[in-house]
This record gives sequence, structure tokens and C-alpha cells, in this order.
Amino acid sequence: MELNVGSEVQRGWRVLAVAGELDIDTVPLLSARMDADVTGAHAVLDLAQLDFMDSTGLALVLDWHRRLVEAGGQLRIAAAQGPVRRLFELADVAEVLSLFESVDAAVQEAVDSAL
Repeated sequence: MELNVGSEVQRGWRVLAVAGELDIDTVPLLSARMDADVTGAHAVLDLAQLDFMDSTGLALVLDWHRRLVEAGGQLRIAAAQGPVRRLFELADVAEVLSLFESVDAAVQEAVDSAL
């Protein structure tokens, strides 16, 4: 399976739309895209079209969560579906991550800093 990543800014949040499967083979693509596109401290991962995530994908998400918190910002997760949401729950990180039902809800509060 492949991974597709779209990127845009909404209300000051860098929003990365991730579609396909996030696993050991595709994590480098998302990692590189996040390194290039997330230049500020606030980002949203739109996971509405993500069908699968393994532990390497989870590790990447947690690493970016830590990095942005340390920079005084936040990583928000939008629209995680079935198996991906279940992975967050099984790994006991659903309470640590900021989960939102939609991108609109995740970007509700505008950020002042430029991304």
C-alpha cells in the first residue's frame, strides 16, 4: 500500500492530510513531509483517510507530539477512524494526544504565529 500526504494551512495550523497506510515502509515519507512542512509549533494530522497505522507510525506521531509540545505548541489528531483510533486506545495514548472528530474542530482556535 502507499501513503499520500497533502498539506495546507488552516487558521494558522499546518494541516497534513494522511491517506493510505502508515507503516514501516511509509513512515519515512510522512516524516520527511513533516520535517519540510511543519515549520511552526502547531500542526494537525488529518487521519480521516488513513486505513492502517502500525507501531512505527505511532512512534512518529508521539515523537512529533513531544517535539511540538517542547516548542510551546501542539500536535492535534483529527478524524482518526476505526483501527487507527483503536491503536491509540490500545497503546494508552488517546488521553495524551489531542484527538478531534474533524479538522474543523481541530483548527477551531486560530494560532497567531505564522506556520
